[in-house]
Amino acid sequence: MKFTKTIFTVLALITVNQVLGQQASSVNSDWQKSIVLLDITRNNHNFRVPWDKRAQSVSKFGVVLESKELITTATGLANHTLIRIQKGGRGQWTNGKVLWIDYQANLAILGVEKDEFWNNLIPVKFADAKGLKENLQVIRWRGGNIEKRAAEFSRFTVADANFNQAPRIELKASSEIEGAGQAELMVSGNKVVGLVASKISGTCSVIPAPFITDVINLRKQNNYKGLGYFDFIWQPASNPAVTDYFKLEGEPRGVLVIKPGKKSPLKLHDIILEVDGFPIDIQGDYLDPDFGHVIMEYLACRHKWAGDKVIFKIWRDGNIKDIEFNLPKADFSDNLVTDRPNDIEPTYFIVGGLVFVPLSAEFLSSWGGDWQRSAPFRLVFYNNQKAKKDQKSLVVLSLVLPDFYNIGYQQRSSQNIVIEKANGKMIATLEDLAKAIESPKDGFHVFEFKKGSTLKKIVLDAEKLNEANQRIAKRYGISKLQKLK
Repeated sequence: MKFTKTIFTVLALITVNQVLGQQASSVNSDWQKSIVLLDITRNNHNFRVPWDKRAQSVSKFGVVLESKELITTATGLANHTLIRIQKGGRGQWTNGKVLWIDYQANLAILGVEKDEFWNNLIPVKFADAKGLKENLQVIRWRGGNIEKRAAEFSRFTVADANFNQAPRIELKASSEIEGAGQAELMVSGNKVVGLVASKISGTCSVIPAPFITDVINLRKQNNYKGLGYFDFIWQPASNPAVTDYFKLEGEPRGVLVIKPGKKSPLKLHDIILEVDGFPIDIQGDYLDPDFGHVIMEYLACRHKWAGDKVIFKIWRDGNIKDIEFNLPKADFSDNLVTDRPNDIEPTYFIVGGLVFVPLSAEFLSSWGGDWQRSAPFRLVFYNNQKAKKDQKSLVVLSLVLPDFYNIGYQQRSSQNIVIEKANGKMIATLEDLAKAIESPKDGFHVFEFKKGSTLKKIVLDAEKLNEANQRIAKRYGISKLQKLK
């Protein structure tokens, strides 16, 4: 009997292993037919050395959709010159093209001209909001094979306003997978949980499936209007004295508006109590039915888009009021740190070896994903500051190209500082600077920098400038010393 039981046990284990093997093989096979490899050739601009343009190859992944299209992240597609697509992890490459892209949403949809490309490919299925946490894996092609690595759900958070980006919900998950952040799939079972947008210190930031499917559906209906955002600034009301001062009745709650937007119906010192029926706590968070406690900024894009109406319940002048708020489109054109279209080449102005560039999101991004810590503090400070009438934007002295004409200004303290005046004229744009150079002061060009900069002033000989410019352009191989547009 013991021998018989052993045989039955062995047979049962063999059967179970066969079934599990078949299931694993099936899942493996399905992902092989649902994820493709993208090879993107693009012009890579160095915004600190803005005349330098080099071809760069970017490898990332695309996901097969039902509409015979691919979806991927928008990262790496700016200034692209060629897109090649490979299915099956090896073999022939097929040319692709961008059909639609939104850098604020960080999503792009690609197409392929050859219809036979879609043979044997299987569209993915996306998870709903309830299926985003359990049994997570990261899937990608590597060395011609599908690589799978386990991931563990951490939390939902609203994407940081990285350079002027609109708020989006993100899923955070820890994983040991190396080099992720190229639109790898994060999956649970046979459904896609999201696309991995980046990975820092073991934590993957994932664009979740519900957001992706909303965008896909709106584009299909030709009704995608772009992301909206709250253009006002608020502060938490965590100190009870805040709500007491404004005589808010009941338990402390809500946030205090400290700077209304230009077209906002909100007023200074309004207390926002609810947004679309969701109560706001004193930290500025609300309880989302899908994602738990998240910051109220997400309510600008929770099934909402640019131009849609949001209802605020506010406390104003001793009364509770309901007001309508039309979500502005997230273009951030009035920010002090400029937010240029992603497919535009960098602008610059070089004078006497001094390299001036606009203070832009792209310039700050040259310090990498952790720019808030690694970029110069004074430059980071200007991010998210609003433009003023007399200061619509800022210009930075990025670096000094060494020449005996600019001796004394070649040290590190002469880099990454914001110019305030040139030859006595206020500078907000490169055009302002170019015009100011036409009028030297008593035979000299005088550059003055913002208060608190590591260098206060640079003085150069105006008469020797043209000769110096020619010499510097030749020495450093710069074909044009200025590109203003």
